Amino acid sequence: MAPFRRPARHRVHLTHLDKIFFPEAGYTKGDVVAYYQAIAPWMLPHLAGRPVALERYPDGILGEHFFQKNAPAWMPEWIPRVRIPSERSGRAVDYLVVDSEEALLYLVNLGTLTFHVWASRAESLTRPDWALLDLDPRGAPFDWVVRIARAARRLCREVGLEAVVKTSGKTGLHVLVPLGAQLEYPAAGRLAEYLARILAARLPEIATVERALSARHGRVYIDRHQAAVAQVVAAPLTLRAVPTATVSMPLRWRELGPRLDPTRYDLKRAVRRMRRLRSDPLRPLLEAAPDVHAALRRLEVLASAAGSL
Repeated sequence: MAPFRRPARHRVHLTHLDKIFFPEAGYTKGDVVAYYQAIAPWMLPHLAGRPVALERYPDGILGEHFFQKNAPAWMPEWIPRVRIPSERSGRAVDYLVVDSEEALLYLVNLGTLTFHVWASRAESLTRPDWALLDLDPRGAPFDWVVRIARAARRLCREVGLEAVVKTSGKTGLHVLVPLGAQLEYPAAGRLAEYLARILAARLPEIATVERALSARHGRVYIDRHQAAVAQVVAAPLTLRAVPTATVSMPLRWRELGPRLDPTRYDLKRAVRRMRRLRSDPLRPLLEAAPDVHAALRRLEVLASAAGSL
């Protein structure tokens, strides 16, 4: 997928660019703005059309921060919104939709470091484009995370699905299974649940679906609970608020090996890497349309046979 860039239609006034945002790495707000401007052609296809939540650090990662879903009335009208009733409060939430470089930079200028996206788009809110397995090592060897990710890919192929992978931007990996917006969220949740339970049954010494730390016994936790309405995940290529300014980096499967360091892709390396790649490793998320109903039936059979239901 070629990088996407269109002519700017709105002027964004950037402020306080010399403010330190990442003290340990020495990166300023200006560095963050420059990163997002450079990475926008690859990142925007993964943001376009999706409700986003913002993780804002107006004074850098050591200052106060907050998570923002609802767009305030003072934000410019040229940034699209989608109004979605909250299942918890019943109130309407006006989510922003980042469909342009100008919108991206406007929000970065407000101190947004991390963009979190829905799995579904505004045009098909109840049907996600992917199911997510969030592999959380929490002290387990990263090699175990790699083994589980590779096993997830094999399992997906076994039932006729694709899988793509990216770093979380912190210590884990995100395995995403393209669904082509063909399943409602409850069915997508079942698919993710089957995948996770089958993997835990096949790799019981290193993988678990137990959320409680006390029940993990040092194993990698497979979090599959994000296949639900209003659940969000760190967008591909977004920065994370960690001292080394790492990003959530798309990976090619052949890059997953024992020497992979998920923290090596930082603000500086990410742009160079994407320029070197000939295509986006996460392209199937935007294009794949597998037979998800047949895959769901096969996974249910496998999960039942594994004693995981």
